[in-house]
Amino acid sequence: MKILTWNLERLIKNKNQLILDKLSELDADILILTETNSIINPGEGYSCIATESLSKGHDGIPYKSGENRTTIWTKYKIEKQYKTFANFTSVSAEIKTPLGLLNIYGTIIGVFGGKDERFKTDLESQLLDFKNLLGNICIAGDFNVYMSGYAYPSHEARKKLNQIFDNLNLKCLTSEIADNVDHIVLSKDFIKNQKINIETWNLDKKLSDHIGICIHLSE
Repeated sequence: MKILTWNLERLIKNKNQLILDKLSELDADILILTETNSIINPGEGYSCIATESLSKGHDGIPYKSGENRTTIWTKYKIEKQYKTFANFTSVSAEIKTPLGLLNIYGTIIGVFGGKDERFKTDLESQLLDFKNLLGNICIAGDFNVYMSGYAYPSHEARKKLNQIFDNLNLKCLTSEIADNVDHIVLSKDFIKNQKINIETWNLDKKLSDHIGICIHLSE
């Protein structure tokens, strides 16, 4: 099984086809895309749930047609969708995978980065959402937090995330990737019999201003 997350930087670098080509090459089973657009569609083999489309001027940003903050694409059956604290920012669904049901929460924590008050209120609201997740859990997307090394945006933000992950018996598989704010977090029970490999790309930031990350789970 492959689970992928990537922030596409609102496609401002006009590399749409190269992004689609890369997603096709990776052929992930579950994709959590952030700062994305409805034109980024991995193909008819996938279904999706997405946050609400953003109108021009929403939050003071000149969004273009089709833009939204988070989309979960999957080859697997979506069993149900769950309500999140903000329909424009986070999306959550239960998906039937070969390893069992997986409750996925895709998100951006702090839509303007990690240094303002919006980040703090987003973080607190999402921590409450995380507490309500049941069963096997995957939390993924743009956290705007380094989980190791320099404590961006703060030690407090990292501590709060690590604490909720510990409480929910989750493991942040991407915590050791340097200077990285995009993460994939999974239930320890879900991955306990799996070999884990991590693939990264866009290290030169030519396609977007974030690297892409794909987790490979195999027995």
